[in-house]
Amino acid sequence: MESSFFSGSENLYKYLVSIGILMLVLTIYYPLKEKQSLEILKIELLRELKTIEYSVTKNESKAIALSKKVNKNQISENQKSEYLQEIKAKQIENEINKIKADAKLEEIETRNNYIIYYNIIIWIFAPLGLFLVIYGFLNWRKSKKNDDEKATIEKNLLKLTLEKQTRENLRDLDNQNNEDTPS
Repeated sequence: MESSFFSGSENLYKYLVSIGILMLVLTIYYPLKEKQSLEILKIELLRELKTIEYSVTKNESKAIALSKKVNKNQISENQKSEYLQEIKAKQIENEINKIKADAKLEEIETRNNYIIYYNIIIWIFAPLGLFLVIYGFLNWRKSKKNDDEKATIEKNLLKLTLEKQTRENLRDLDNQNNEDTPS
């Protein structure tokens, strides 16, 4: 028997099966894990976005109410300046919240792209891994049958050679015994 690293085609097919199983496991586990964490992040980002949108709406309604109070001439100049400062502060806060909301929307879009990317990875490498497993297993099985048949033939050949050698040895012994015995 050969004692090499590549001792027959059987090993190649075993490696294909192993690589296929590894591809299947990694293709299913890692992208799904990443996809799940991206989905959770996306949900959190959407929640934060809704909070920001609510804050913007609330600040806008406060600013409108304050501007109505300022438009009425029933308040003093001091109160008008306070209301105007409050309106400016609400507008600045709204601008900041809108910038945050835009950033969150962009991040959500990026996360969606990553989710699509992981889906593509799954659909490319999972079938490839499955193909390698099936192809490697079927060919390994066929190769194993051939190797088993070869081993059986070698065993039978060795038996026949041994029987032939035994018969020759017995014949030689008989010839020696016949020569040694006087007639």
